[in-house]
Amino acid sequence: MDEINLRQKFLLILIIVTVSRNAISYSEDVAQSFRGLFTRHSNKRLSSIQADFVSNVSLDVCTGECVAAARFQCKSFSYDSIRRSCFLYAVNLNDPDVRLVDVEGRDHYETSYLKQFARLPSHEVRLMTSQSISSISPEECARRCILETRFKCRGFNYEHVVGQPVRCLLVESSPATGSQAAMTNEATDFYQKETEGAISSFINYGMGMLRPTITSEVYQRSVRGVTADGCAQRCLDETTFDCLSFDYVHEDDNRQNICHLSQYIAANVQGLVVDSVNPRHNHFERIERFLNYFYATPYAVIQGNNMKTFTKVTPNRCARLCMEEDAFVCRSFDYTVVPEATCLLSSKTSRDVGGLDTASGHVHHFEMKPLLDCGGNLTEPEGGFASPNWPRNYAHHENCVWNITTSRNKVIELRFTHLDLGLQSSDECSDEDDRLVVTDSGYRPYCVKPNTKMVTTKTNSVRLQFLSNAEVDAQGFRAFYRAEWTCNMLLKESPGEFASPKWPENYPSGSRCTWRITAPEGQRVHIVFTSFALEHHALGHCNEKLDHVRILDGGTVGSSLIGLYCGSRPSFAVVSSGQDVLVQFSSDNDPQASRPGFHAKFVFEAMNGSISDKDSRFINIGEGVEASKWQGTEEEDTRVVGSLSSSEDLLSARDESTSNGFRSAMWAVVTCLLLLVGALAVALFLVIRHYRRKINGEMEKSVDEVDSYPMESVPLQSIESSFRKNQFNNRVDLIGGAEAVAASCTITSRNEDAATTFEEEKLPSASTALMHPRPPPRLHRPQSSYGKYHEDNVKNINIEDKTQV
Repeated sequence: MDEINLRQKFLLILIIVTVSRNAISYSEDVAQSFRGLFTRHSNKRLSSIQADFVSNVSLDVCTGECVAAARFQCKSFSYDSIRRSCFLYAVNLNDPDVRLVDVEGRDHYETSYLKQFARLPSHEVRLMTSQSISSISPEECARRCILETRFKCRGFNYEHVVGQPVRCLLVESSPATGSQAAMTNEATDFYQKETEGAISSFINYGMGMLRPTITSEVYQRSVRGVTADGCAQRCLDETTFDCLSFDYVHEDDNRQNICHLSQYIAANVQGLVVDSVNPRHNHFERIERFLNYFYATPYAVIQGNNMKTFTKVTPNRCARLCMEEDAFVCRSFDYTVVPEATCLLSSKTSRDVGGLDTASGHVHHFEMKPLLDCGGNLTEPEGGFASPNWPRNYAHHENCVWNITTSRNKVIELRFTHLDLGLQSSDECSDEDDRLVVTDSGYRPYCVKPNTKMVTTKTNSVRLQFLSNAEVDAQGFRAFYRAEWTCNMLLKESPGEFASPKWPENYPSGSRCTWRITAPEGQRVHIVFTSFALEHHALGHCNEKLDHVRILDGGTVGSSLIGLYCGSRPSFAVVSSGQDVLVQFSSDNDPQASRPGFHAKFVFEAMNGSISDKDSRFINIGEGVEASKWQGTEEEDTRVVGSLSSSEDLLSARDESTSNGFRSAMWAVVTCLLLLVGALAVALFLVIRHYRRKINGEMEKSVDEVDSYPMESVPLQSIESSFRKNQFNNRVDLIGGAEAVAASCTITSRNEDAATTFEEEKLPSASTALMHPRPPPRLHRPQSSYGKYHEDNVKNINIEDKTQV
């Protein structure tokens, strides 16, 4: 009987323990989602007495206990990381006579329900309020809205009129529902609860609309009779243009809502304007990729704490610059729309400076959300991760694992912008230290050393584990990863592919890569270069001192040369004679000569040339399958904003890699044009030579005609007429011809008052001519080059007799 009771007790205890463990596990999973509702103060506790105490629990369970407390209103809690104890408080720092006290090993967490709301300063929603509470803080008002059960609270107006008690007005409507616009009110701030649906992908900048311009239409499409969420969905689904914002008009003169879609943001058109006729309109801008990591507070600013400035960038680009800043830990930024779309990075947040200042102009504040993920599986070609609670210090007892996997033919490049895991002991990877352990697939684990900037794996899969102890904490780490093409690798699996570093982006200068491809015995290697764009070499001959690809028919550097390749080429194939191929890529140290590089695929085939169906399908894939994944990855980064002068100034200045077929076609067109120009030059030369010969022949004919008459009997007008009849009036160069005439006559011209006069030389007297007859002077064939002869300037011809009889 005793044995049965013991067995029953043992089974009962076992069931209780199992259920308890499951309950704790469930609580940790659920509570982890609540950690974002609290703000951590390291090595601090409250000066007040706790309302409840829970022992031997994790931080996540302690968080859940505070949220789920029913016996009292839990406003904050402290957690002892050494003893794993949880202290719950019914007060917080907003209550009188409550302050923080320094204590080692304990962290204090204040509720931050306001993180669940988007604040819109100097705005209000003018509808009948469902509940009004006086003299409470915005944090308490946010808590009331979240926990409200009698109606669906969508936000609240927080009135702070000078000389009157503050008021919290809970509302059931918001601009997101489309039933009410947010109107300006200097004495009220509107807090909108995080929304669901398409509207959650946009930031509400309150009352205003895009500024009209003369040079371009700011709206690309308008729709009537849709809700604000429906308008947001249409913007997300738009395919004819890149929809980045929309203006929503609440009930125009026809009592219809109007949705205006646009490819521009406020920074493109120098801010927003208010329609004085119908002010019931709000402006929404799309939350692009990097803005998802920030809380937006329009019309607010941190004064005097900016550490770095950028101009002519979009808000999304500014967010990325903040995330990737490595000179300091960037926690927020202010974005000024006018006049130059300025981005101001800061290491401070509103909590650090005692709150935000309301901005009168188009200035908006963005604060980085705490990164709460503790591990995960990452399979995208690029991404990032950080220690929990980044950009603030991580908590104690963290055990996070990230698994990163990319395609088989690539490796993983890890770049650390920040790495601070506290003081480290002399022993590498000591259990006493906070550490980040890297396990490259198939290799021995190792710990990332302090001040590490770059880690490159040897395989396409890596595991990173972050462990923190119970004693001290630190800033943590921020890392970005990217799948990169292998360099200096042995490739033995078919089908496969390889490419120059960074492809399809430009390869770095000074690159040296070697790939040895080895097929099984009795097979050979078939390589197809799907893309090839290297530095162009003069005269079409490849120079090994410049950027080139060298392919050897064998596995050693002494193997016979298959070919040396450079410049830009269309797709081409290379087949080895044996089972090994050595591909060498080299780029010089000139960064200006950098090009996209090359991408190649390979398969193994039998010596008779047959390829398996699977491998043939792989080889015949269109150019650059991977390229399609990489195109436009920096589209948010490169868009530059400014004045609305042309569509190019406003649309994304996106990096679009030109296809190799297009490059080849361009080279062919240029070559054809050069040949055509050469042919035209030859034809022109032949025509000129023909006409010169013809002119020379006519000149000789004219000279013969003059020679047939005595010079004295030829009137000057006849000589001039003879020249005119033989096409000397066509502005042909005849200085050389004039030199021929100069043997018996001299042609002189003087330009006076835009008219040319000719002075006739004195001829011998008639008696002298009769007494001393002489033959007429002979005009000789011209010997010098032709000059310009303008008939407009020729009025007469003077003949000078230089022959003595």
